[in-house]
Amino acid sequence: MYRFIITATILVLLGFVYLGHRLVAPVWPLPLRAVLWTLLGAMIANLLWLPFKRWTLSAQRAAGQSGSRPNGTLTLLLEASAYNLMGFLSLLLLFTALSEFFRLGFGLLPQAWQIRVYTSLPHGWTIDAALSVMIATLAFLFFAWGRISVARGPRYRFVNVVYPLAGKHKRRPRFRRKQQGPQKIRIAQVSDLHIGRAIKKPYVAQVVEKINAAGADFACFTGDIGDGNIAGLRADAAPLANISTKHGTFYIPGNHEYYWGMQSWLAEFTKLRFKPVINSGETIEIAGRKIFVAGTSDPTAARFAEELPKIPEREKSDLAILLAHQPIFAKSALEKDYDLMLSGHTHGGQYIPWSWVVHLVYRFASGLYRFGKMLVYVNDGTGYWGAPVRIGTRLEITILDIYFSNKD
Repeated sequence: MYRFIITATILVLLGFVYLGHRLVAPVWPLPLRAVLWTLLGAMIANLLWLPFKRWTLSAQRAAGQSGSRPNGTLTLLLEASAYNLMGFLSLLLLFTALSEFFRLGFGLLPQAWQIRVYTSLPHGWTIDAALSVMIATLAFLFFAWGRISVARGPRYRFVNVVYPLAGKHKRRPRFRRKQQGPQKIRIAQVSDLHIGRAIKKPYVAQVVEKINAAGADFACFTGDIGDGNIAGLRADAAPLANISTKHGTFYIPGNHEYYWGMQSWLAEFTKLRFKPVINSGETIEIAGRKIFVAGTSDPTAARFAEELPKIPEREKSDLAILLAHQPIFAKSALEKDYDLMLSGHTHGGQYIPWSWVVHLVYRFASGLYRFGKMLVYVNDGTGYWGAPVRIGTRLEITILDIYFSNKD
């Protein structure tokens, strides 16, 4: 943790110097430049306060002290602003970095064209000053877009598939309606809800309402549902007891449940009538079809001396589904002859530039994939973590409609 804090501080301070150098134009009056540097410094200081705060709490817990999360008004305001700044400053840094390509291209333009651009600028302005205003405006507009997306709450994402899978082993399979039979199994998937600092009871109740309205045969919660000390979050998680499906709610933990005491969260979810399938499975029957639903624990279990991940052997069934929080288990699931793997964890990157980076880190990063004779679906997250921003991704409740082919 200590090394992480030092590394993160150095990187953030370097980013501060870079942003100040690019965004505070020398042609502006000294008082304005002083205000802008001070404002940028205050934002950076607020952002750095967050990891140092968490480090202090971790050190207190390690020393046997209470280490409880302070809930004073000032602390909550600082914490909320730090998470918002995490999103805004990321966007500001992204557009500032992209402006380097514009500067390079502008320098390659014919001199006559450059003169035209200079003469069109306000009196006394430079290209750097104009770019600073454009960058700040773009960052603010994209941040507002991301905040509005979060404020809209979770939405359905409908996914239709037909078994047995037809065609070549394409990465993104196509749903062909003419192949579907009359039988349908509807699954509601929730992942990365992150009940905790920002996701509270009203949001959880909204998720439950949408699950119930979908009329699913069963629900699958694929980890990172709890993200905080359960002692202070029972009331926020309570609406989950009202989920109504024909065959219940299956659950596996994600990495965040382990951070906050997996066994405590597991006991609470059991009270809320969830069916844990941690390294185990259960066969249910729907419309004469046997469906095997199994799950595996998260690799984070190793850090907390919990049960390590183990994919159960498939039981005899018409369809076998594996719940795995991280989509890294696809190869193992395929070897165990599963038909479908449901995952989360990636958040789809949540917002740019991370929504681009996540596709470089994970082979299965967002949405539906074909992997040999198996399908993998990665939920973008029903909640969010960190910055309350969604750009290019959505807060989703996945509704999977699974059909069996007419030829079957």
